[in-house]
Amino acid sequence: MQNSILPAGLLAAGLLGATAFAGNAPLDVILTSGTAAPGTEAGTQFRSFMAPAISESGNFAFVGNLTSSTQSSGLWIGTQGNWTLLAREGQSLTGGFGPLKSLTSSFIAFNSNSQVAFIARSGSGDGTLRVFRASQSTGVQVIASVGQQAPGLLVGVTFRDFGDPVINAGGQISFNAALQGPGITASNQGSVWLYSSGVLLPVLKGGDVPNVTQPTTTVRELMLPLLNSAGKLAFGGIVQGPLVSAMNDSARWTASNWVPSLQVVGGTLIPLSEDGGGYVIRRVLPGMHRMNSSGTIVFFADYDDAQAVPKFAHSIWVTSPTGLVPAVSRISTIQAYGEPLSVSAFSSAVIDTAGNVHFKATVAGSQVTPETDNGFFTRSPSGVVSQRVRAGQLAPGVPGARKTFELSPYAAVGPQGELFLSAPLKGFIPGVRYDRVLFVNYPNGTTSKVVATGDSILVNGQSKTISSIGNYYAGNGQDGLASSINAAGQFVFRLQFSDNSWAIVRNQLRPSCIADFNGDRFVDDEDFSFFAASYDALVSGPGDLDRNGVCDDADFVWFVSAYSAIICP
Repeated sequence: MQNSILPAGLLAAGLLGATAFAGNAPLDVILTSGTAAPGTEAGTQFRSFMAPAISESGNFAFVGNLTSSTQSSGLWIGTQGNWTLLAREGQSLTGGFGPLKSLTSSFIAFNSNSQVAFIARSGSGDGTLRVFRASQSTGVQVIASVGQQAPGLLVGVTFRDFGDPVINAGGQISFNAALQGPGITASNQGSVWLYSSGVLLPVLKGGDVPNVTQPTTTVRELMLPLLNSAGKLAFGGIVQGPLVSAMNDSARWTASNWVPSLQVVGGTLIPLSEDGGGYVIRRVLPGMHRMNSSGTIVFFADYDDAQAVPKFAHSIWVTSPTGLVPAVSRISTIQAYGEPLSVSAFSSAVIDTAGNVHFKATVAGSQVTPETDNGFFTRSPSGVVSQRVRAGQLAPGVPGARKTFELSPYAAVGPQGELFLSAPLKGFIPGVRYDRVLFVNYPNGTTSKVVATGDSILVNGQSKTISSIGNYYAGNGQDGLASSINAAGQFVFRLQFSDNSWAIVRNQLRPSCIADFNGDRFVDDEDFSFFAASYDALVSGPGDLDRNGVCDDADFVWFVSAYSAIICP
């Protein structure tokens, strides 16, 4: 049956007479353009900022662009009002490495001890590409340089190129590198390195045999290592040999203290039952992986599937104490508010401290449209896959019932599995610019707006209108990569304003507000109208607050309690 009337308690609570509010999550303005850049000559100011990172201890690291015409970029660490210049374009480096070049294209990795790893150029002319380690106590140190003899390898073998480095809490640094020199060809140029306690040595390199059961298979390329606080390395690569084809030419490894261990190689049967059933893993995508503090790894791979047109299908895998486990595959079914979904394709994945795998996917289903065919989903360690948020839903906290377009492919993950996401908006409001929203999605499915273009915030006592939301580092700070969020729920990013000025801002993650359907951090008449429609229809959906498949009296009790408080915690 349907609910034909509103319960008396609803009217007694005065729900229909509540005042509607519009609010944003509070933002702390950490640093603004136009302010003096610490450690530089008098009169030099910040012009803009690259994406900032935050450590577990709450310190920041960022590359700033300066008003100086000759030394126009630098790297700073610190806290609000207490900044230290670690590296500056044009500064002379000790050891004969020459002046440092521009840092604006440098990816920074940052740990809790305010140590930074990055690649940049230094020297004469265009400079030489190098891997750097920097801290307030040690200054800027060169870890490796293009053209340098590769430690531990044949005399004359040198570094030719580097991938972005990662750094863990202990100050260990890892990176991949292409080699050149005697005996090095395109078929064995790859390598992964570990710098620890002042020692740099290869973990694995081209030409090594990755699998003793296939002694004819050798390593060709290695890439994108991860490194957690316990010193566990994880990386992937391409292999070659008589037993290798385009269907099984990749592998994954883990390592500790320069000792590698093969995790999986293409063509491996992963048994999943006592009768010998399972999957044959084919291609392992070497660069699409993440790792958490406990060393659990999530990665993408293809596996044999007789029903798929190319006879293999894309999937997400996680490590477990007993081996590898398929987390989500093409045949996985996702129940989303009563709507059965199937996965068409995957875009990205990240794993949190508790082992939950959060991923973006394109989905198919009888009710799916081109506007709602992508979203973020979570797979718990128990194997349950649930929808978190889909494109085409109402944009949280944005006036005018605007809906989201394609969601951002990456998410910064909070301490309890919260997802910070951004998306462009559909629709138009004359005279108001709301074309992108940054929001947080909670594990219970609720969302709250953080900020949107068109919003105005106070910057040094002056109201400024946001014109763009800068990109931010995705992740959760557990795998050696730079992150925009820490375990305390502090999320840092940058904003540009309509006057072309910039600011680095911080948002403190707040508890979810389960009855705040429009995501503006208030439970008011707009939310009541949303809930009443679901309650009247007795259907599953966002109004089903207890997630039992129907919006009924139990959900009404939850809603009344939240509505009485009005303001979300």
